Amino acid sequence: MAEGDDPSGDEPEDILRELLSNSTSGIGDLPVLLNYLDDEDRQTRLVGTFGLCLLAATDPESIPSIVRRLGDRLDSASRAEAKFAYDYVASQFPERVDEAIQERRDTTAVGGPTGAEDGEARHEDVGRVRPPGRRFGPQSVAPDRQVIDPADPQRHPDADQPLEPGSAPEDGVDDHQASAGGRSGQARERQQWNRLFDRLTTIIEQSRFEDLMVLSGRKQSRYAEIARVLVEDGGVERALAIRLFHRPTSDSKPFVSDLSDTIDQWAAVADHPGIISLFHWGNQPRPWAATDPSDATLADRSGSIDPSAALSLTIDLADALEYAHQHGVVHGGIDPENVALPTEAGAVPRTAALDNVGLLDVYRWYVTPATVLDPRYAAPEYYDRRFGQIHHGTDIYQLGAVLYRLLTGRPPVSGEFEQIREQVMYSEPPVPSASVDVPDAIDDIVGKAMAKRSLVRYETINDFRRDVVSVHEELTHAE
Repeated sequence: MAEGDDPSGDEPEDILRELLSNSTSGIGDLPVLLNYLDDEDRQTRLVGTFGLCLLAATDPESIPSIVRRLGDRLDSASRAEAKFAYDYVASQFPERVDEAIQERRDTTAVGGPTGAEDGEARHEDVGRVRPPGRRFGPQSVAPDRQVIDPADPQRHPDADQPLEPGSAPEDGVDDHQASAGGRSGQARERQQWNRLFDRLTTIIEQSRFEDLMVLSGRKQSRYAEIARVLVEDGGVERALAIRLFHRPTSDSKPFVSDLSDTIDQWAAVADHPGIISLFHWGNQPRPWAATDPSDATLADRSGSIDPSAALSLTIDLADALEYAHQHGVVHGGIDPENVALPTEAGAVPRTAALDNVGLLDVYRWYVTPATVLDPRYAAPEYYDRRFGQIHHGTDIYQLGAVLYRLLTGRPPVSGEFEQIREQVMYSEPPVPSASVDVPDAIDDIVGKAMAKRSLVRYETINDFRRDVVSVHEELTHAE
């Protein structure tokens, strides 16, 4: 750049020195730094990029102006330096960037400059992976989980792993979530976001998706770290959830192989409407899957559901299980957290779907099983091998327990772990009519599905479904 072309009259390095010393440089240098981005000299462009990043860090009030001005430059023909500067500011100051974006959107909505909306779309899709417009609040930040069970980290391939003592959490409470406050919490949150961003970048490079934008921050589930994203797949935008599965801290090669096989089985039945869909999956940077979002579950819902609606939801789940069993797939971990209920707040859900199909059979060899399956919904064979192997009859038991929860709003058993264990193995199955007004036939269905011995349960999930449909039709006609 010739000296006469520099509007500031200073060499580019002089502005950087001023920014680094935090002296006289500030928002007034924004036009100059932006002008550097258009220079033919790469070193000058890099000075402009570094200067914009420094300006945002030293003068946060400049961020809205930086975002607006960079946003106008971010189209398919823009230089890489402009994209880099925007990505850095967006990742380090997501709340301020979101405010600037929303302000621009509002301006457009009330008759702002023409073309602003198009510009908005361009700079929200910068790069292949974009940070979220809204940070995930500190109250929802979960620490990294250590999913290995220190007491018994080795897999036992010749015998089923019995359920081990663990907490029996209230439905809807994630024992692995913890709050983080103050500076340490903010620093931890930023580190967690940076790690997630790096992993998503690797995933998008390996996946079939053309583009990916993060819609919200990270959250933890019992099996995975989850980010809501918007992807472009074959020219079509689709809202998905990217799940980065937790893995053991020891040698994870057998785990990754087992999990990969299980996800393949899940994918083989995920075309059923009653099973959460899988769109793509892989093993790098760690096992991951792109699925339909599953924001609301039965565990998030309090209270009972009308018997007719509860039976209708159970029929949906039974249909899904029948399809899975026909393909040789056993879920094995049906409890409220694995029953997705897409619905508006306060509304009665109309459909239900099974989530995390088959994952329990992998994780229970590497973690305390009670951390990935609510003990109150576990079949007796999870507590003692004398009750048999885990197979399709286990799914029938657990669906019966879920039906009890739908009808009554409470788990079938309660108490400390040892109390739960004793009730599951030795007490008679619960009777829904003791808590709610339902036909005796429903008591019979729940009792048979939750029989201690699998040979006494329904022989197939189709037999269970047939009885549920019969009672549902009677209730519907009575209405």
